[in-house]
Formats: sequence, C-alpha cells, structure tokens
Amino acid sequence: MAQLERKHRTQSLLQFGLALALLVIINVLANARLGDTPFYGALDLTEDKRFTLTDNTVEQLTDLEEPLFVRVLLTGELPADFQRLADKVEEALVDFAGHNDLLEYEFADPLAGTAEQRTERQKNLADEGIVPETVYASESAAERSATVVYPYAIFYYGGRTRIVPLLQAAPRGFGGVRRLNKAEALLEYNFSRAIEGLTNNNKPLIGFTIANGEIPAANTGDLVSALRKDYEIGPVVLDSFVSIPQDIKLLIIAKPTIPFEDFEVFKLDQYVMNGGKILWAIDNVGMDYDSLQGRNEFYPLPRELGIDNLLFKYGVKMTSVLGLDLTSTRIAINTGSSGGQPKIELTPFPYHVMAVPQGEHPIIKNLDPVDLRFPSVLETVNDDDPNVKKTLLLKSSPRSRRKRLPSPIDLDAQKYQLDIDRFDEDGLPFAYLLEGRFTSPYANRLSKANEQALREGGLAFRKESEPTRMVVIADGDILSNPIVKNETLTMGYNIWERFTYANKPFILNTIEYLLNPEGVISARGKDVKLRLLDREAALADSAQWQSINIIAPLVLLGLFGLVFNLIRRRKYARKQVTK
Repeated sequence: MAQLERKHRTQSLLQFGLALALLVIINVLANARLGDTPFYGALDLTEDKRFTLTDNTVEQLTDLEEPLFVRVLLTGELPADFQRLADKVEEALVDFAGHNDLLEYEFADPLAGTAEQRTERQKNLADEGIVPETVYASESAAERSATVVYPYAIFYYGGRTRIVPLLQAAPRGFGGVRRLNKAEALLEYNFSRAIEGLTNNNKPLIGFTIANGEIPAANTGDLVSALRKDYEIGPVVLDSFVSIPQDIKLLIIAKPTIPFEDFEVFKLDQYVMNGGKILWAIDNVGMDYDSLQGRNEFYPLPRELGIDNLLFKYGVKMTSVLGLDLTSTRIAINTGSSGGQPKIELTPFPYHVMAVPQGEHPIIKNLDPVDLRFPSVLETVNDDDPNVKKTLLLKSSPRSRRKRLPSPIDLDAQKYQLDIDRFDEDGLPFAYLLEGRFTSPYANRLSKANEQALREGGLAFRKESEPTRMVVIADGDILSNPIVKNETLTMGYNIWERFTYANKPFILNTIEYLLNPEGVISARGKDVKLRLLDREAALADSAQWQSINIIAPLVLLGLFGLVFNLIRRRKYARKQVTK
C-alpha cells in the first residue's frame, strides 16, 4: 500500500514538473524572435481594429536601426478621462515595442519633485514649446478643481527629437470626451508621423510657385516652417525653366493674383503629364477682408488666371460664385455706439465658412473644422471619365447658399438678422482630390512655340499623364498665416475668435497623401468609435439597476445552494439504499 502511494506521489510530482516546464517553454517562445519575426501573435477582435497597426507602421518599426526612446509626459495624478488616454498611449507603445526591441519608453511626471525642480522643469519644457493644459472638473455644486496636465510625448532617435502633442485645440461646442476619443484614434498616426520624420533622411522636394502674385513669403512662414521638418522647400519661377524638373515632387500654387501666361500653363500641364503632383489653392474671386477696410460695401470681381481650361480638362470647373454658410466664423463689427464709444461685437460672417470635414478619406478623417475665407464654389465636369476619381474633401453645411457676381458685400447688412430661408443649399463643394490619368488640353492644339520649347529641352510631348494626384481648393487664404505686430501666428489662427482652426493639419494631411498615399497618412483611416454612456438614462434608471445588482447575486446564490443541496441529498439517499 505504501509503495502504491509513493508511485502515485512520484507520478503527481512528475506531471507537475512537466506542466511547469511547458509553461516556461511557452513563456519563452511567447517573447522570442527569429530575426525581426516574433514567435507570438495576437487576434484583434474589436470592430474598429483599434489594436491592429497599419502595414506602413509595422514596416517603420522593423526598419529601425538605432534605439528609439519615447518619454510620455501624460502621467501623475490625472483626471479619469486623461488617465484613460494615458492608458491608451501605453497600450499603443506596447504594440509598437512588440515589433522591435529597439523601442523603449517611460512615463515621466513633469510635476514631480520639489517646487524649485518643477519650476525649472516647466521653464525648460516651455522653451521647447511644451505648455501644460489646465483641466477643470466640478466635484460638487460648490466646488471646482483644476488639474494641470502635459498631454505630450517626446521621441528621441539618432540625436534628433520630435515633440508629439496628444491633444488638439477643441472648437466651440466640442465635448472634452470626444476630444480625447479623437486623440486616441490618432495615436498611431501621430506616433508613426514622428518616427517617419526622425528616420527619413531622403526628404522630398516641394516647390512654391512665385512671380504670379502668390501669397507673400511672410504669410506662408508657418507652413514652410512646418514642412521643413520633413521636406526640402524651394521657390519655383515658371519662366526660368524649359520644363518643371521632376525632382520637384509636389508643386504648391498659393493664391496667385497675376494671370499665368500660356507657356507657363503648358509647363504646369506637362509637369502633371509626367506624374507631377500639384496643390492648387486658388481665389477665383478677388475678395479679401482688407477690401472692406474703410468702407462698408465692396464689389468683388472674378479673377482671370489663365488656368480655367487646364483645370476644366482635369475635371474641375472654377466658378465666380461665392459660397455662403450659416455655419461660419465671426468677425468684429461696429454695431453702434454706447456712451459715445463704438460698440464692437463678434458677429457671424457667412462669407467666412467654417467647413466641418465629413468623410472616411484619410485626409479629412478625424479632422476639426477648417476656416475658409470667401471661398468660391467648385463644380466637377467629365464625371463619366473612368480615368479620374474625384473625392470631395471640404464642403459647406446644409444651411448654405450661393452669391453670384456682380453683387456687393455689405458689412452693414451683417448687423441685422439674416434671411435664413435663403440658406437652403446643402454641401457646396470647396475642395476636391483628383486621382488618376489626366488628359492634356494641349493634345489637339500644341503651338509651335510650345513644341519648340520641348525640343530645346530634349523632351517629348505627352497628351496623357502617368497615374498622379492633385488637390484643388477654392480658397487661397487657407495656406496663409496671420501676422500681428510683426509676429507670425499659427496658420489657421482666427484673430477675432482667438482660436486655431484645422487649416494646418488639413494642408499637411493633403501634402502627405499627395506624396505617399500608402505611407504614414494611411494610419489616419483608423476609426476608434466613441461609445458614450447615456448619463440621463443611467441616472433615471439608477435605482432599478442598483436593486438588480444587489438582489440578483443573492437570488443566484440562493438558487445555487438549493440545487446543490437537492443533488447532494439524492446522491447520499441512493448510497443508503444501495447499502
């Protein structure tokens, strides 16, 4: 009997040892790699695939050649919503690190330490453009608390640094929870974009056309400064080239006011025919807010820029019709006087359209409103052309209308109630993305001068383009940044409302997509759905659910005890009968 017990004990110990060894082996394999390929994997069962990285991001991570270190400043004693975002940041970094051991991260609290240390640390962060955000929360009807948070991550790679803001400024009426949800949806994109900027040594060349009355350099300073982090920037004078060099990967035409000559239009066309990309930001109506200074009424005129036929052939018609929208930004207007002083009020100005991007395209997905100034309406043509795909990027709200020229723009009229019944059009288009193979308008009318220019450059005429892309925006001021007291402000900053709209992210997204639609921009296509609790319904039904949560477990426990006792009695009753 003792020998049998020892045999059973030995077998039990052996089985335990084998099980333990199996667990150790599984754990080792789950963290092992063969080169850059991990032995482990994961299944993303979420509807929005929030835990699945895009192919471009995975490629970025596997191509890392040096250690990449990430310092996250969003930590410490955080409000609940911000703690949730911090947790999501850590989850994202764990996913990133799972593809390459060279990525490491830490959470560092800028507010830790003594008062002197905090002050010094905050000063150093402010010098780098990292400013805290104050979050207010109502703990009760009489108490309101304030918490300082730093929603930033800093990436370090190869002696370079890239600061990544985790939150963007929120427009009026945009809830804090939705803002944090948007930040969560853009985590992979923002991190991937930072890695791309740190690791990419081959910067594409972007050219800005000049000499046709484009926006002054001072007013594109903020855009150029942002682009220089990832691209080479240079001016392009069209009449100084026989043809536009294909080394220029993207051409930006920023609000020209002087007409293009035919030979310049021909160069633009052949640049497109050879696969060049163009960002057109065109004011087809000569109207600026400055035109109203010193007067209350102004008659804007159409601009003849010489590019109408070119864009028409590509699929878009530039009109001289202004788009007005009740969803608009505000300007300061003198509405009267009070105590002998002018009474200045912020008044909605329907000519300044607040376009709210709606759609699934990566350029505009999860994008905040864009501030447009006197935009004209675009129309598409040749819609049956299977070679060109047209995607609407920016449009007006359902309460819009058209204003045809000639007709005056009157500031005095803004003091009175607008006739909202006239704003009965929906979705006036202001920006289009065109993709595909374009046909040259010079295919059947090549002049001898243009033909001679091609021969001198050793080039061949092309009447159909390689697959390429362009974006047409019916507002040139979208690229402009305001200048106040010789200070260059952020692109998209509204000096009246003191708020920065999403003009800059929209243009940066557009440029990224035009240059590489399968690259970093693809991460913007991810959709993290916001599943909010209906607070009113939860509050109304709170007593019911509290009762269920208290009573239901007790009822289930009682039923389990009753059934268990019945089964136990039957079992032992059978045994007694058998005996």
